[in-house]
Amino acid sequence: MSISKAKKSRMKLEKQGKLSPDALRGGWGGVHPVTKQLPTLKEKQERMNRKHRRNRANEGDGSFYFAAV
Repeated sequence: MSISKAKKSRMKLEKQGKLSPDALRGGWGGVHPVTKQLPTLKEKQERMNRKHRRNRANEGDGSFYFAAV
């Protein structure tokens, strides 16, 4: 099979000692991407407790406290 024009030009640049476009392309740079961790049962329960926590100030049971000084 023949070599493409693009590959020929890259090889020519390398032979001339110039920077090849392959080196300019971004990569991870030796960094491994972090894997997703699922929450534990305790974390799930804490999140649900925070989510469904009621504000006691807005709770209306009809009673009130009156302090006479």
